Amino acid sequence: MVSAAPLSTTVDVSSREQALAILQTADLSADNPLADSIKFNVAQLFAREPNHQDCMDALKSINTINLSDTQFVEFIFLLAQTNIALLNPEFAQEALVQTRFVSLISQFNKSDKQRLLEIQAEVDFALGNFTQGFNTLIDIANNLKRRKDIRKIHDKIWDRISRLPYQHLEEGVDHTNVTLAGWFQLGTASRRYQGNPHLQVKVYDEWRQRWKTHPAAKISPTHSASSKGDHRYPSQVALLLPLQDEYRIPSYTLIEGFLSAYHQALSVAKYDQYNAPEIRIYDTSSGSVQSLYNQAVADGADMIIGPLRQPQVESLITAPVLPVPILSLNRLDNEQLVQPENFYQFGLSTIDELVQIADRAWSKGLRKILLIVPDNSLGSRSAEFFHNYWTAKGGTLLEEVNYESSTNDFTQLLRPPLQIDLSEQRGLQIKRFVNSSVNFTARRRQDIDLVVMLGYPLKARQIKPALDFLYASDIPVVATSHIYSGDQQEEFDRDLSNIEFSSMPWTLNGHLPYKLNMNEKLHTAYRHLYAVGHDAFLLHSNLDQLKKADSTPLYGATGLLSLEKNVFVREQKWAVFERGKVREISN
Repeated sequence: MVSAAPLSTTVDVSSREQALAILQTADLSADNPLADSIKFNVAQLFAREPNHQDCMDALKSINTINLSDTQFVEFIFLLAQTNIALLNPEFAQEALVQTRFVSLISQFNKSDKQRLLEIQAEVDFALGNFTQGFNTLIDIANNLKRRKDIRKIHDKIWDRISRLPYQHLEEGVDHTNVTLAGWFQLGTASRRYQGNPHLQVKVYDEWRQRWKTHPAAKISPTHSASSKGDHRYPSQVALLLPLQDEYRIPSYTLIEGFLSAYHQALSVAKYDQYNAPEIRIYDTSSGSVQSLYNQAVADGADMIIGPLRQPQVESLITAPVLPVPILSLNRLDNEQLVQPENFYQFGLSTIDELVQIADRAWSKGLRKILLIVPDNSLGSRSAEFFHNYWTAKGGTLLEEVNYESSTNDFTQLLRPPLQIDLSEQRGLQIKRFVNSSVNFTARRRQDIDLVVMLGYPLKARQIKPALDFLYASDIPVVATSHIYSGDQQEEFDRDLSNIEFSSMPWTLNGHLPYKLNMNEKLHTAYRHLYAVGHDAFLLHSNLDQLKKADSTPLYGATGLLSLEKNVFVREQKWAVFERGKVREISN
């Protein structure tokens, strides 16, 4: 079977604009025999943008009876891939087993058969069937002849390996599938030495000697440790941080996290294999941050990490020349800024989490949201972004609730947005005009699909019981990573039961090769900053690798870290509170 030829593209007009133009001008009436073919072309154009929701809406409007067999096969492929993108792998699986599609598989050419297997592997990974997904990709690679085609599949395998928690990799090193066991052994070794790329190369060479006949020993993935041998790593690193006044504790917490990763890199290395960088710290509490940057460069720094304060990040990002790469510890999240080539942004931006929360909610069919945020700069920035992002998707933000740090009774704050007062007023009217002895129970508004909450544990433990008290216990609640400190407190966290949250890997058991050794008495915010310092060390030594197109993400303590337009984006994990305990969930 020959796949449908790709649509031609126009240079000056986006795929989405082309699709909208077709929708406005084409005859899509039911009596037009070409209407469904036109709708399918529109869906393909939306997919190129990519605009997954518009693509799905177009696909749902198609009567597939009117599609040719060739079009129908392409329709199923696109339907499955779009459902995966929209976090609906169950629907993707349903698409691949449709009777008509299955009956056509025997007619597939070699290319279509491979496409089907690759999509099936994506579905398996999305469903959590990792072994099945890996085995499918291994089988595909075994049936290929050309090195570049095999390497593409090996890259897919390595990307998936790079996204698995360390514990999962360790559990697979003795897998009954010997080839898969080899992949997992390579993955564990690479993850263990993330902070020491020099040693990663040596470990990879040793692995390849032990696994001479392994497919990855013969044709290595593009971005595995084998590609790191020619890189030059910093010999002197300068930390630019404010060490006085209100920034003293955050800065020293960051430094401790950075040095913990530094010493971890040393502890697994033989000193003749790793030239540890010299670390110098510069206090940015006063004076010009540009002058301190210049001083650090004059002192021999070939990598700058910091500053932390937003105004200082803004000052450096507009500098005309930055001869030495800089990794800021605060993200500006301003797409209008044009930053220098040598400037890279990293930090605990809540925007990454809000995007993932919104996309996940949308994929579950939730459209109307109540947002609860603190009444401070973090809350206002988060609320503004979430409102814009959510409404642009087509969702509705019903209410935004802002709470003061001094708020202890959230029932009074949440009564109006839940419309409890209106319900009680209606009850009084009924008693007044009908029967004063009528028993009446107040009801909350019924149009809320989801509560999105931003707050640290102390406040979250007050907000959830207040929602439950106000008849909203059945509304799902999702929170950002601020809600969990990584410290299981079963007695206190029972009040958080059923809250799902975006979680940093360091807070979940088995995700990192080693536990972060931080002060357990630290506030949740500082514990997360410690993790930022830890990841800053990992990023500085892996920067060249992450700058490459389509590189695999770095499995950091704060998330899976990837570089997009010189900004490090964090992909979080998901977890839920159950009877005071935290349990990881797949999506």
